[in-house]
Amino acid sequence: MTRPSKALSPHPAPAPSTARPTDDAPALDAAQRRTLAEALRRADETRDAIEDALVSFGRWMLVHVFDDDAAAALGDRRDNPVWRTLLSRAGGPTLRLSERMLYVALHIAAHDRRITDEAWRSLEPGRKELLLPLGDEALMRKAAQHVTAMKLTQRATRTYVRSLREAQREADGPRLTPARLSARVRSFREAVTDTAYQKKAAEVLRKADDETLAAMRDELLAVQRWSERLLAKIDRRG
Repeated sequence: MTRPSKALSPHPAPAPSTARPTDDAPALDAAQRRTLAEALRRADETRDAIEDALVSFGRWMLVHVFDDDAAAALGDRRDNPVWRTLLSRAGGPTLRLSERMLYVALHIAAHDRRITDEAWRSLEPGRKELLLPLGDEALMRKAAQHVTAMKLTQRATRTYVRSLREAQREADGPRLTPARLSARVRSFREAVTDTAYQKKAAEVLRKADDETLAAMRDELLAVQRWSERLLAKIDRRG
């Protein structure tokens, strides 16, 4: 895969320093600086290998599991039996990758297929992953341009994305439409009624203590009451 230039590296090598020790950056002697430099080099190699493997796997899933259809990979995946089986095995002995890693690999591959902007393509997978929660590809494209132009580190990118999402929530608040409300309800329903999710939820509940179960019951009752109020409003309109 194509790597960003050194100028865009999210982990620039620190200059040798003999600054006064602090909790975050203690002063190092010459031998320690050499050890640090080697550790950083090996860390970069490890990161590159992991990210290359993740991107390769995501592209393979996009092509072979979703017939190279980025829209299907980003949309409703419930009807894809291979994907559902992968999720059910995630984190287990036959698939030692988490659900999160499956989603990240697939989503990066799908967005790579759809977002042709050079700023997005120049980002390494680590910063692409941080942009995924934005959801909207136009916003992801603009965010990639900002991250690239400002040479933001992963830490700075995470802060930047957090601010964008807060702005999204503020903007979405007063503009809630029937379609958006329906989409949010559908998204919640699809997530919690997924067979693999229900199995894991049942396992978690079996391990929960009484206090946690009581709190969960209160939350479920609150959701039930909210649902009943909405249903009553719908029935009155009928």
